[in-house]
Amino acid sequence: MKKQTLILILACLTIVAILVFVLMGKDIRATPSIEASSVLVINTKQEKELFAKDVNRAVPIASITKLMTTYLVLEAIHTKALSWDEMLKLERVDDPQAVSLYAKTGTKYYTVEDLFAAMLITSANDAAEALAERVDAEHFTEKMNAKAKQFGMSTKTYFSSASGLDKNGEMSVSTAADLMILTKRLLHDFPEVLDTTSRTDYVTKNGDTIHTTNGALEEDVVSGMDGLKTGYTDQAGYCLIGTAVQNGERIISITLGSSSDAGRTKDAKKMMEFGFSK
Repeated sequence: MKKQTLILILACLTIVAILVFVLMGKDIRATPSIEASSVLVINTKQEKELFAKDVNRAVPIASITKLMTTYLVLEAIHTKALSWDEMLKLERVDDPQAVSLYAKTGTKYYTVEDLFAAMLITSANDAAEALAERVDAEHFTEKMNAKAKQFGMSTKTYFSSASGLDKNGEMSVSTAADLMILTKRLLHDFPEVLDTTSRTDYVTKNGDTIHTTNGALEEDVVSGMDGLKTGYTDQAGYCLIGTAVQNGERIISITLGSSSDAGRTKDAKKMMEFGFSK
């Protein structure tokens, strides 16, 4: 009897071990292979972190910087310090490789609304700088960094310019964890930003058409995707803060440092699909 009991116990332990191995194997296979260097995915409804990779490592963020500029512009709109129909003048961007609305269209004057759209949809650097100049010509970057501190973002985050272009030899840097704080705050305080970031193209009041830099949105790789912002420089790689809603659940996916535009789209697709599967 004792021998039979021992055999039964060993058999049960073997079965348990096999089940654990199989389940672990399924979890491993279910975790996407991601080329981005820093990744963070959450479900906003559950306030649940679904995937994390090097979320506290400070990295260059390029035009992801524009999300803080977006927040400050919307804040100025809401306090009536700025109006959508006000006309602003674009200034020349020193970097010839930087995205420039003026270089694309040849048009110098735009409304605040048009510049806001250009900043978010086609990532126009001159649009971001023009908006920042209007909101606070002397201290805009100081406002950006003060707001980051107010939001509880870490000291690893630093904004060097309104557009994300290097300024005085300094670049904007942040972490995936800090950018998640900023993204959640922006969507909570100014959800209307999604009316702009969900567009694949936009026609200005002058009749100029601009197109999105968000390949994941343009290719409709994730159902319900409505934003949010791309970024790219040689140092930052290809970055994307993507967000989508399905069945009342919102996923935010931050992927920083993908190796190509196509890789950025693929990483975003994998991470958001992974988020919705949980």
